[in-house]
Amino acid sequence: MKILVTGGAGFIGSHTVVALQEAGFEPVILDNYSNADPSVLQGLERILGRPVTAYQSDCRDESALRAIFQQENIGGVIHFAAFKAVGESMQNPLKYYDNNVGGLLTVLRVMLDLNVPHLIFSSSCTVYGEPEALPVTEQAPVRPPGSVYGNTKQIGEEILFDVVQAG
Repeated sequence: MKILVTGGAGFIGSHTVVALQEAGFEPVILDNYSNADPSVLQGLERILGRPVTAYQSDCRDESALRAIFQQENIGGVIHFAAFKAVGESMQNPLKYYDNNVGGLLTVLRVMLDLNVPHLIFSSSCTVYGEPEALPVTEQAPVRPPGSVYGNTKQIGEEILFDVVQAG
């Protein structure tokens, strides 16, 4: 199965690409290189022993995303493509909402339109706000996040819940 890894040239994304291939999947990278360097692809090719399928595009570009899904016959998505700097998010909230929430909405629209059922969403512990106890588990109460970045991840989780509930 081909898995689209948005933000696949980033640190976590590139390590996930290696793990996917080791697990028998065929990773396909989508990255706009706003937080990564294209030279990562050469390193991945050395590690994987084969060329890496990668597209330089933004996951908010719905027509490009749709074309990649159809051309590659994508069966699932691991969505890492998000801005993540807490301080910057407080200074430029619209940038974070546009990218983090807008990107997720576009990915979900294309997935639903093309009946792609598998998604892993890279969230953040920041959705739990200031925790009452450590370690934080998924049973911890969700609290108001302390940053715009955290709020974009919390909104993303709420969107995913609503989409799943809608069936």
